[in-house]
Amino acid sequence: MSMWRTRLRWETGYSADSVEWCPVLPYQNVLVCGTYQLDKKDEGQQNKKQTRLGRIYLFLVNNDTKELIPAQTIDTAGILDQKWCYHTIGGYPILGVVTSEGKLQLYKLHDIDNCIQLKLWIEVLIGQELLALSLDWSSNKTMVDEPIIVVSDSAGHIKLFKVLGDSLKELYDRKNHGFEAWVAAFNYWNPDVFYSGGDDCMFKAYDLRTPDAIVSNKKHEAGVTAVRSDVDTEHRLLTGSYDEKVRLWDARNLKCCITEVDVNGGVWRLKWHPYNNVVLSACMYGGFRLLRVDKEISIVCKYLEHESIAYGADWKFEETSIVATCSFYDCKLHISEIVF
Repeated sequence: MSMWRTRLRWETGYSADSVEWCPVLPYQNVLVCGTYQLDKKDEGQQNKKQTRLGRIYLFLVNNDTKELIPAQTIDTAGILDQKWCYHTIGGYPILGVVTSEGKLQLYKLHDIDNCIQLKLWIEVLIGQELLALSLDWSSNKTMVDEPIIVVSDSAGHIKLFKVLGDSLKELYDRKNHGFEAWVAAFNYWNPDVFYSGGDDCMFKAYDLRTPDAIVSNKKHEAGVTAVRSDVDTEHRLLTGSYDEKVRLWDARNLKCCITEVDVNGGVWRLKWHPYNNVVLSACMYGGFRLLRVDKEISIVCKYLEHESIAYGADWKFEETSIVATCSFYDCKLHISEIVF
């Protein structure tokens, strides 16, 4: 029987919506938590655009950690998503961040005299008066010197940027969804192929070599909020939706999913285990789930110790039974151990 036990708890101050463990050796004990909060000073002021504040917290979490204390706090605009590049660029681990001010930011992780800090490296504005909602890296499976980043936004656009030296070159920009494009992600086995999901209930696939979507799938019953390619098994792909279902797909045939499971909550994030066929699912008002993926998807166990919307979840790479989770209105970050 699987067990999901809480080891550490911490209050994030602002509402927490993303947690990401660094996958790059020797920094796999580095955890970032992103937060998002409407500025209370703007409440009740007519015709005033609400300011969205945010913070990135950096933690160092080891086996003997007894208390979560940030090693660094960065004040930013509201954080909507964060993703580490799975390899170094120019010798540095790189964290990608998208913000409520419509910016894509890349931070370098510096290690100077055992002082580990994030420093802003590149920043680009992807659009005015919009929120940058999600990002993904093309190079999670294969290291490349100039990886591509895909970004989605609240106006329904999908954009691609290539890392070139100390700058980002835009490769692609199209409005592919009628409402918010909640998620964009790569096929890690073929970085020319990428996906998006939107509040218009559409799940789309693209090839960078052609301008229009190569697949437009209407099978989801609500907005598509999560897409995750499997680094270890070619053609295997998961999607999540506000319709409370996780679906398994063969990337060669996106007309109909292989199987699906109801997780009793809108699915915001899906994270494959680094080494086996289980998946973390952040299920919003339904808490968190551990899923086993074979020919069917089964729910292995639940984690219901957060008291608000379950948004962030990730595996620690060096110890694959350790997970971080975070929740929104109760401003909670948990470190837990799963025995399965």
